[in-house]
Amino acid sequence: MAPVRESTYFPPLDKCLDGRHQLLSWRATYIGLAELKRACTDETLERYLTDSHTLELLRFTLQLASPPTTQTKSTFETKTSAINVVPSTQGHFDIKQIQNDTLWLSAKATIDEVTALRIVILEWQSRPAFRLQKCSSPSSIPSSGGSYNGSSLQPVSSAVCPTLGFPQLPDEAITSETINSEETRRKRLFSIYLEERLYKIRTSNYLISNASRISEHGESNRDQLSSTIPHWVEQMGCDILSTWRGPSVAIEVLKYRIKDLEEGCQWFSGDDMQDSIAVEWCRNQILEMVSTLNVLLNVLALQDRPPSADFVRQWFNLMHDYGFFEEFQPPLRDFYDPHVLDLQSLCSLVSLAVLKLPMALEAFKPNGRVKDEAGYLLDMNTCGEITEIMINAASECSQVASPAVLAWSIILQRLREQSIAAQDEREDRLSTHGAPNLEGFPDGENLEQPLSKNSASLLRRGSSAGSDTPQQQSFLEQLLDKAMSVSVDGDAVAYLARAAVDGSHVLSVIATLSISCFAPSESIQGVQSNLTIRRILMDLVGDVLGLIDYQPELVATTLAVLNGNENYWSLPHRTREFQVIKPATVFMEDDIFMTKIFAVALSRFPFEILPFLRLCRALAGSQTALDGDGLPGIWPKLAATDCLTCVLPSSFTSYQLLPDDEESSIISLTADFDIFDHEHTTRSTPYKRLRHSGSSTSAQPMSLRQIPRGVVGRVLSETKPLVVLWRHDFCPLAYLGMLLHSAASVELSFGSSPQSNILSSEVIAEIIDLLSVLLLSSIRSTSASNASISASAAAHKILETASEGLDFGQDIVSVVFDIFEKELGRHLKTSEEAHLNVLSCCTQFAEALLHVMPDRVWPFLGRSSLLGAKDCDNRLGAVLASAEVVMGKYDFLLGCIHLFESLLDDAISHAVIRKSPTKSVARFAASQSHSTGISRVVMKKVLLNFQRIMLDVYQSISTWNFVLIEQRNEISTRLSSSFNRLLTCCFGIEDGPDINQKLTVSLMPAVEQVVKIFVSCVGAENTLIYMIQMIQEGVTEALSSEPRCTVYGIQQTVEVLRLATTSLRLNTFIGLKRSALEEKTWKHAFLLARCYTSHPLFRQPVIELLTVLVLNADVSEYQPASLLGHMGEDAATQFLEVLAVVDDPLCDRDVSVAIWKLLSAVVSKRQQWFAIWVLTGKAPRKLIKTKIVEADGRDRSRSMFGVALDRLSNIGRLHARNALALLEFVALAADSWPWTLAIVEQHPYFLTSITEYISQVETVTNTTQNRSGQIELGYYKLQMTSYITEILAMYTHYTRQISNTSYAKELLPNLSYVVIVAVLPPEYNASLHSNLRQNFEARYENCRLTAFKRTSLKVPSLGESFYYDHEIANQFLHLDPSWNGQDRDGFAAELALANVNFSVVEARINLFHSWKLLAVELSKTLGTDSDYQKTMAEVTMDCLRANTKTTLPQTVFERLAQSRADLAFTLLQSLIQEQSSRTEVKNVLFTAWDALRIHGVDLAITLDGDQASYCRTLLKILCLSLQAHTSSRIVPSSAEGGTSQTDSTQKRPTASDLSLNTVLEILRVVVANGFRSLTTLLHDSHDHIFPDDFALLAAILRHSLRIPGLERHTTALLATFADAQTSRYASTLLSWSDQLATKRDPIYGEISVNFLLEMSSMPTLAEALAVEGILNHISNTNLIKHLRTSKGMGPFDQPVRLYNIWVRGILPLLLNLLHAVGASMAAEISATLNQFPGQLRRASATFIYYGTVPVTNDSEPSSAGHITLSMISEAQTLAIISKMLDTYRDAGPSAGVVSSDIMEILWDRSRVKEDVQTWLQTRSVLRERIVPTGAREEGWARLPTGENSASRSVNKLEEKVVEDLEQLLILLGGNDD
Repeated sequence: MAPVRESTYFPPLDKCLDGRHQLLSWRATYIGLAELKRACTDETLERYLTDSHTLELLRFTLQLASPPTTQTKSTFETKTSAINVVPSTQGHFDIKQIQNDTLWLSAKATIDEVTALRIVILEWQSRPAFRLQKCSSPSSIPSSGGSYNGSSLQPVSSAVCPTLGFPQLPDEAITSETINSEETRRKRLFSIYLEERLYKIRTSNYLISNASRISEHGESNRDQLSSTIPHWVEQMGCDILSTWRGPSVAIEVLKYRIKDLEEGCQWFSGDDMQDSIAVEWCRNQILEMVSTLNVLLNVLALQDRPPSADFVRQWFNLMHDYGFFEEFQPPLRDFYDPHVLDLQSLCSLVSLAVLKLPMALEAFKPNGRVKDEAGYLLDMNTCGEITEIMINAASECSQVASPAVLAWSIILQRLREQSIAAQDEREDRLSTHGAPNLEGFPDGENLEQPLSKNSASLLRRGSSAGSDTPQQQSFLEQLLDKAMSVSVDGDAVAYLARAAVDGSHVLSVIATLSISCFAPSESIQGVQSNLTIRRILMDLVGDVLGLIDYQPELVATTLAVLNGNENYWSLPHRTREFQVIKPATVFMEDDIFMTKIFAVALSRFPFEILPFLRLCRALAGSQTALDGDGLPGIWPKLAATDCLTCVLPSSFTSYQLLPDDEESSIISLTADFDIFDHEHTTRSTPYKRLRHSGSSTSAQPMSLRQIPRGVVGRVLSETKPLVVLWRHDFCPLAYLGMLLHSAASVELSFGSSPQSNILSSEVIAEIIDLLSVLLLSSIRSTSASNASISASAAAHKILETASEGLDFGQDIVSVVFDIFEKELGRHLKTSEEAHLNVLSCCTQFAEALLHVMPDRVWPFLGRSSLLGAKDCDNRLGAVLASAEVVMGKYDFLLGCIHLFESLLDDAISHAVIRKSPTKSVARFAASQSHSTGISRVVMKKVLLNFQRIMLDVYQSISTWNFVLIEQRNEISTRLSSSFNRLLTCCFGIEDGPDINQKLTVSLMPAVEQVVKIFVSCVGAENTLIYMIQMIQEGVTEALSSEPRCTVYGIQQTVEVLRLATTSLRLNTFIGLKRSALEEKTWKHAFLLARCYTSHPLFRQPVIELLTVLVLNADVSEYQPASLLGHMGEDAATQFLEVLAVVDDPLCDRDVSVAIWKLLSAVVSKRQQWFAIWVLTGKAPRKLIKTKIVEADGRDRSRSMFGVALDRLSNIGRLHARNALALLEFVALAADSWPWTLAIVEQHPYFLTSITEYISQVETVTNTTQNRSGQIELGYYKLQMTSYITEILAMYTHYTRQISNTSYAKELLPNLSYVVIVAVLPPEYNASLHSNLRQNFEARYENCRLTAFKRTSLKVPSLGESFYYDHEIANQFLHLDPSWNGQDRDGFAAELALANVNFSVVEARINLFHSWKLLAVELSKTLGTDSDYQKTMAEVTMDCLRANTKTTLPQTVFERLAQSRADLAFTLLQSLIQEQSSRTEVKNVLFTAWDALRIHGVDLAITLDGDQASYCRTLLKILCLSLQAHTSSRIVPSSAEGGTSQTDSTQKRPTASDLSLNTVLEILRVVVANGFRSLTTLLHDSHDHIFPDDFALLAAILRHSLRIPGLERHTTALLATFADAQTSRYASTLLSWSDQLATKRDPIYGEISVNFLLEMSSMPTLAEALAVEGILNHISNTNLIKHLRTSKGMGPFDQPVRLYNIWVRGILPLLLNLLHAVGASMAAEISATLNQFPGQLRRASATFIYYGTVPVTNDSEPSSAGHITLSMISEAQTLAIISKMLDTYRDAGPSAGVVSSDIMEILWDRSRVKEDVQTWLQTRSVLRERIVPTGAREEGWARLPTGENSASRSVNKLEEKVVEDLEQLLILLGGNDD
C-alpha cells in the first residue's frame, strides 16, 4: 500500500501539536457516522472521508497500514524534523518521546512509521481525557446498596442482585507517576492501535451497508428510503464497493488473525500486564474477525453474480481447515468471549452467501450449459472440492456448515435435473428410438440409514445415472460428474440433504440465526445487518419449500425468518428505510411461500390455529404489504376464506359419505353443524398429522357459527373423531373474536401443547397479539399516506369484523378488556409465564386501540384493577412483585410503560382537539372519536395512578434482578424520557394562570408527583442515587473495551442527564430553594466530567447540565457552590484541556454551542476561580506561584478566551451558530472581567477580523416569505453584528481609558452598516402574526396561540422556536391535518415563520442596544470630530424617526422607543456640549417636534400614562434641540463673561421662518398649554406629575425665547400666553405651593416663580406680566409671606428653598420687570422690595467681616461669617435694582415719574461695599469662610484652578467667589483704592 501522504487524514505535525488540528480516529469516525447523525451533515466528516487518501485506505478495508519501508521511514523523519516541528518551549510535547514511541509501535505492529506516528499523536491528543478518567475523585461515588422503604415493588431481599452489575469506573485512580510512565503510555498506544484496526473495518462496513439501499431500491427511491442518511455517505459506500479489493484479502486477514491467536500476544513482558493485555488483544482479534466477516457478508449480499472460483475455493478451504469454527475457542485459560458465537454465526452465513443459491439455481441452462456469469460454477474442480468439504462437514453434523450443506445439496439437485434434461434433449435429437432414463434417487436401502420424513421429500427426483451414450457429454454433465465424484456411500445429494436436515437440524439453525444474529440491536447498522441475514436465509427457505412439504418445523423456521428479533413494540420504531426490505414483503410477493406455507396453514385453520395466527401476525407487521384502503395485505385472508378444518365429535353423525370414483373421503352434512360449540368439546383429542388435500369447488353461503347442511368436506383423518376440511365461506377474524369471547368466561389453560385446548393461554395471547398488530399496521399505513380516508377507518373495519360474531351490545374491545381484567385477578405464580404473556398482549392491544378509540381505553383504565380502581391495590404492582421481579423478566412491565407513554402522548396530542366542541358518534365511527366520551377526571385519575406506579418502579428498580440487562436499560430510558416530557410540556409553555383552562390540566396531578421527587428539597434518596449510578454505568459501558453497548445502554444515561437538567431548570423556574437533586449533582461534578469524555453522545447533555448548575448557583441567595472545588483541581485541569478542543474533530455544532454557553455562564456568574482558569488557562494557584512545566506535556492548558479569539479571527468561515456562541462568550468575559480587553488588544487578528466582518456584512432584508436559509442567515448576521458591536463598545471604552483615541477614528469608517441598520424599525410582520393568531384561534377553539409561548424552562435561541415553542406545539397538534398542511403550508410552517420574524426583531433590538453603547462611547472619544458629529446628529434623527413609525407590539415598541429616545438624548447632549455648528444638529429640532407631535402633545394625557417616561425624554430632546438654535451665533474672538448681555447691534444669524414657526408652535402647544394642563393635573392628583416636568417646560421656554428673531413675533407670543392664562396659572401654582410642599419643601413655589422669571426675560412678555399685576399676586401668597420675617431667610435657614426663591426668583423677576417696563414700574418695584425689610436687613449684614472670631451673636443672620455664591448673587441683583431705582428717582419728571413715589430700598449699599472690600483684602480668611451650597459647588471646591490660572485661588469655587465679589464691588461703585 502507498505510504501515508499529508492530507486531511494526517495534516502537518505542527498543526496537530499546537492544537490547530485534532486528528480524527477511526472510532470517532464510526461513531460520527453511525450514532451522531448531525455529524454526518457537517462538511468536516465528509471532507475527511472523501479525501483521496482516506478513500484509498477504505478500499483496503481490512488492512490498517502497510509494512514499514525505506520510503515511509524517510517520510516519518521529514515530518518529525526540526524544520517542520519546532520543539515546544513550554513543554507541551517531547518530540524525542514521540519519535521513540512511533518507532516502537511500528516495530511491534509491523506497520509503516507514518501510520504509527498518527496513532502516537492520537494518544498524545487524547491524553487529557485519559488522565481525567484516571485522576482521583474529590468525593466518593455512592454504592447501589441502598433500598427504598416506601416502595411496594421492592423484593423481599433488599440486596442488589449481582446481575444488576453497577460496575465501578474503569480502574481506580492511579498516581501521576504511573499515568506518565512509559509503560502506561505504550499500553495505551497498544489499545489505540487495536481500536484503530477494528473501527476502520467497521467504518467501511457501515459505508458499504448504506450502499446496499441504493443497490437494492435504486437511485430514484433513495430520497424516500434514506431521509436520515446523507447522500454522500451512500455514494461513498458505492465508490468503495465498486473498487473494493477485499474478498481475497478478507481470507488472508482471517488466516492472519487465527495465526496470531494460536501464537498468542507477544507485545509486552511481565505476567500482570501480559494477562490484561492478552485478554484485550484476544478479544480484539475476535472482534476484527467478526467485523471482517460482516463486511464480507454485506459485499456478497450486494453482488449480482456468483463469486469467483478462486475465492470460493479459498473460503471453503479455510472453513474446512478450521472446522467451520465449530469448536473454536480462544487460547486463553478461563476466557470466554460472547463474540465467538457471532463469529460462528457469520461463518455459517458467509458460507451460505458465498454459494449465491438463487443465482446458482438460475445459472444452469436447459441446453446443458452454464451462464457466463456463473462464477465458481464454471470451475469443475472447485465444485468437486466444495462437495468434498460439504460431505466432510455433513459427516460431522456441523451446525455452522448446515445451511451451506443444505444449499449445496439443492444446487447439486438442480444441476442433476438440468443435466438429465440436457441429456434427454441430446438423445432425442440424435436418436430416433430409446427412452430417457429418469430414475430418481436410489432406494432407501442403499443408504446407510433411512431418510426421515423431513429429508425424504428431497428424493422425489431422478438420479444422475444416465444412459451410456457414446455422444460427448454436455458441460453440465461433466460438471455433475466432477461434483459427484466424491466417494460416499449412496447418493451424495441425498446424503447432504439428510445430514443437514436430520443430523445438523438446519431448520433450527436457520431460526436461531434469524433471531439471535446481531440482536439485540437498535442501531442502524445492526438492523440493516439483521435484515440482510434474514433475506439470505429467506432465499434458502424458499428453495427448500420446493423439496419439503408443509410441517411444523418448516413453519417455525419461516416464522423466525419473518420476525427475526422484532416484537410488537419494535414495529412503530422501525423507520421506512428498513421496513421496505423486510422478508415479509418477499413472502407475500412469492407464490411459492403463499402456496406452500400460508395456504396450507389457512386450510388447516382452526384445527391447527397457532401456525395460521403466527403467520398472519408476521405478515401483518410488514408496513409495505398494504392494500389501497390502508388494510394489511393479509387482510383478505382474515376477512373471508372458502375453507376451514375442524373436528367432528364422535357423537355427531349428521353427515353422509358421497360416492366418488377417485376418493372415498368426501362427506356432506345432513344437518347444520355448529362450529363453535363442537370445537371446544373435541379438542382433547390428541393431535394427529393431517393429509393435505386438494381444492374443492363447492361453495356455501357464509355463516359465522354454523356450517349449513349440504356443505361438502374431505376427511383428513379417518380415525374418530374425524378431522374434516370443509369447503365453506368463513370469516377467520370473526371466529377469533368469538373465541376470545369464550375465553373471557372460562379458565385458560397453559402447557406445552396448545392444540390440546384451543382456549389455551398461548392461543389467546396470539389472537390478541394479532389484533394489536393489525390495528397498528393499519394506523401506521393510513397516517403515513395522503389518502382521503380517515387514519383510523381501516382499524375500525378490523374491529367491526372481529366483533361480527358477538352478541348484541358486545364488541371485541370489551371482550379483550374482560380477558385483561380476568387475568389481572388471578393469583399469578412464577411458573405461569403463559398468563403473563396474555397480560403483555392485552397491554399491546390497549396501546394500539388508544390510537383509534381512546374513549374506550381511558374509561377502562379508570375502572380497571390494573392501576388500583375502587381503592383496591393495583394489580400491576402485584404482578411485578409476585411474578416478574422473581423471574427477572419484565415483558408485562415494559408493555405497561409503553402504554403509559402512549397515554401521555394521547393526552398531549389531543389536548387541543378535546377542548373544541364535539358531536356524538357511533360505536366505531372514525370522526371526532378523540374528543368524545373521555372525562377529564378519568384522565387525571389514570395518569396520576400510572405516574405513581412508574415512580415506584423508578425508585425500586435498582434492587431488582434482571435476566436481560437490556430490559433494565430500556425501563430506565423510557421512564426518564417520560418524566422529562411531562415536565417540559407542563412547564415549558405559558398556558395561562387558570389551571382548569390549561391544555395540560389532565397532566398536572401526575406532574406534581414528578416534581416532588426530582425538584423538591428533600427528594427520594434512593432515586437520586440510582440516577447517579446510571450515569456511572454509562461511563463504564462507554469506556468498555467490549463494544456490545446497546442503544438503551447509552441512551439511558443520556435521558437521565436530560431529566436532571430539566429538573434543575424547573427548580429555578418555580423559584424553589436548592433541590436535593442539585445537591447530589454538585457532589458528582467530577463524575460528569468523566462522563463527558467517555462517549460523544454524552457531551451535549453533560455540558447542558453543568451550565444549569452554574446558572442556578448564581441566583441562589447563598454563596454559590464552586464548580472548581467540587470537580477538583486535577480533574478541572484535564477537563478544560478536553474542552479546549471544543467540537473537534467531529465538528459537532450542538456540542460546540453548548460548551461556549457553559463557559459564558462561568465567566459571567459567581464562579470566580473557575473563570480565571478559563480566561488564563492556568489554575489560580499557578498564577500566584509559577511551577515548572513537566516535559511530558502534562501541563498544556490553553486559555479558552484565547481559543475563542483564535477561532473568531476567521469568523467568516465559522458557522453562524458557532460564531454567535463564541461572540457571546467574549462579550460576557470582557464585560465581567475588563482586564481581558488587554488580551484582546494584544491579539494580532481578532479585532481586524470582527471589524472587517461588520464592514462587509450585507444589509439584511427580512422577507418572511422565504422558508429557510435566507431568513436564518438574516437573524444570525444581525445577532453576530450585535455582539461584535458590544465588544467594540467595551474595547473603545478601554482605549479611551488608556488615552488611545486613534482606534476610535479608525473604527468609525467601518460602522456604516451598523449606523444604518441599528436604529431602523425592526421589520415586524404584523399581518403575519395577526393572521396567524386569528386563523389559529378560529381553527382551534378555546385555545389561544399565546398558550404555546415559550417559558424560561428552555434556553432561548433564535430560530423556529424562539417565541412560540414549536417543538411542544408540534406535540400537541401534529395529528391535526391543519397543523402540517398538504405541502408543509399548515400552521406549523406559519408558526415557524412567526418565530423567525420574532428572531429577526430580537436580533435587531439587540443590535440597537449594542450600537447604543458604542455610539455613546464614541461620542466621548470623538465628540469634537466633525464627521462623527454629523453621524451623531443623523443617528439622533434616525432614532426619532424610527419611533414615529412602527408595527411592533405595544409593549415591545414602548421599551424600544424609550431606548432609542435615550440614545438620541445622550448623543444630542454631547453635541450641544461641544457646541456643534453643523446644520444636521439644528435639523434635529424638526424631527424631535414631529416625534413629540405623533406621540401626543397633550401633556395631561401623555404624562399621566404608561409612556410618561418616554414623553419626558422627548421633551428633553426638544429642549436640547432648541438650545442648538440659541447657540447659532457668531462666536466672539475673545471669551466674554457669562453675565454680559448681547449687544443688540451685534450681528448674529436669525433663525429661519420655518424654525421660528416651529418654535412658536412649541411655545403654544407644549409650554403654554402644557403648563396649564400640568397645573390642573397637579391640583387634582399629583401622583404622576413631578417638579421636573415643570422645570422641563421652563427650560424649553427659556431656550425658545433666546432664539434669534423670535422678538419679531411678539404679537403671537402675547396671544399664546394670554389664551393659556399662563401667568394666572403660575401665580395659582405659587399660592398652592405651601400646601403641595412635602417635608416642608416648597418646590412648586420655586417652579412657579422661575417660570414667571423665564417669561419675563422677553420684554414684551414682561410688560404683559406687569400689566396683569403679577407682583401683587406674588406678594399676597402664603409662601412669600414667610420671607417677611424680622430676621429674613438666609442660605442656611430652613427651608433652604425659600432663600432660593428669593435670590433666584423674586429678585431677578423684579429686575426683568424693571428693565422691561422702565420708570413707570420703579415705584411698584421699590414698594415690593420694602415689603421684605427682614430680607433687606439680612442682605445688608450678610458680608459683615468677623475675621477669625466665630459668630456668637444670635441677632446676626445665620449666614454671618460665611460666604456663598448665592449671597454674592443676591447682592449683585440688589445692587443693580437699587442703582436703577436711584437713576429713575434722580431723573424724576424727565423719566415720567414722581421721584417721591420711588422709595429708598432698605438695603445698605455702603455697608455691603465696605464688607466686600474687607473680604477681598483678606483672601486667606475668605478662603476659609467659603461654603459650597450644592453638588456642583462641592465639585468646584475639589477642583484645583490649574497651573495656568492667574488668580491666587486654590480651587475653582474660590476663584468664582473672588470673581463675583470683584464684579459686585464694581456694581457698588468700585474700589475706593
